Amino acid sequence: MNRNAAQHYQEQQILNATPAERIVLLYNGAIKFLMQARQAIDENNIQERFNNNKRASDIIFYLQDTVDMEKGGEIAQNLYRIYGYMLRRLIDVDMKNDQEAIDDVIAKLQELNASWRKIASGEVSVNQPKGDSAENVTDSDEEKGKQAVSISAIA
Repeated sequence: MNRNAAQHYQEQQILNATPAERIVLLYNGAIKFLMQARQAIDENNIQERFNNNKRASDIIFYLQDTVDMEKGGEIAQNLYRIYGYMLRRLIDVDMKNDQEAIDDVIAKLQELNASWRKIASGEVSVNQPKGDSAENVTDSDEEKGKQAVSISAIA
């Protein structure tokens, strides 16, 4: 498939996606960019690491910026804090060339992505969560570099 056809397909996929599917696409993009940043660290390509880390950071910042705190309640608050934590970890990637920080953020994005895929497929309803509520992320957890991410409230 040539570049124009692939780009057209991607544009159509985005235009025809539901809001939940768009979030999944954003998570997929952030994960892809972070994996490329990780590879760039392995190759000692600082500029490529920076570029891909910036792209992932931009996506995560967008996700954080679009969290509806009024309608989302506790889940929205937790997502907002999780995104903030991820953004702080990505600073470590640029400051310290830290692969562990990339791996940490990728793991959290993959967990969130799995839940949003369930929502996008209709397997789970956001309005009728099942299971435990989302775990809170405490400042002390963030300071220690630990963060429990559980969104079982929506997955």
